[in-house]
Amino acid sequence: MSIKDKLNKISGIIALGMFVILLSGYITENDTLIGFPNAMVIYALMPTALIWFGTRKNGCGSCNQTCEITESDKELKK
Repeated sequence: MSIKDKLNKISGIIALGMFVILLSGYITENDTLIGFPNAMVIYALMPTALIWFGTRKNGCGSCNQTCEITESDKELKK
């Protein structure tokens, strides 16, 4: 398992955990579940979600396509 895959798993689990905290706070109508306002969790949730999105398997993050260039493509660019 590569570092990119490990980082993807860690950030995905953290993002899901924070989302569950936000959702449970909304459902129970409780403003503070872990000692500070639940809205503050969004500031940590968004970067972890972006890290998860950017480290998806087999891709660059935005298009999820491999970045390999074949020999025929190299010859066409010459």
